[in-house]
Amino acid sequence: MTATTATNNFSNLSPEDITPQLGTFLKEHGEIETILPVACGIFITSQLKLRGANALLVNLLVASLARQIFTQLKQEPTSTVTESNNISASQEESSASETNLPDCAIAHAVPGRVRLKMPQLALDADFAQRLQQALNADEYVNRVRINRAAASIAINYDNQGLSDWEIGMRLMGIINTVRQEHQVSR
Repeated sequence: MTATTATNNFSNLSPEDITPQLGTFLKEHGEIETILPVACGIFITSQLKLRGANALLVNLLVASLARQIFTQLKQEPTSTVTESNNISASQEESSASETNLPDCAIAHAVPGRVRLKMPQLALDADFAQRLQQALNADEYVNRVRINRAAASIAINYDNQGLSDWEIGMRLMGIINTVRQEHQVSR
């Protein structure tokens, strides 16, 4: 199929027709869900020429939004969109509040240290332990301290030889890997 044919095929589809197809595609190709949020964050921070904690914050925000979009796309029923319109208002409100929970946000950052707020830490001791082990195993991480009561994690790191952007991407990669492995093991 040529690019022109693919463009013509998609231009005839409405958003209601494309959404279930995107959801199915994401379910079949899970690696895209891993790579694309990070790539989007890199693209946006490079276009805005952000560095340091600002770049990490924007990366976290963009990756979080992309994951929320992917989750919504994968939850769309593959049959018809009209079925999703039959959900009661209370179910819509509860699912909206669940997906709007930030899964990772920077609470504080200085060179060599970042503290992240992650609600999952307070709710899941096994995830917290796995995350701490994975971060401690990284050659650039000096110390990890998790406070489950505050749902936060403090990461002290050595950024010698890496830019703030590279260390932020490295940390986000570790967090995303642990999160995905933990979801699979449940």
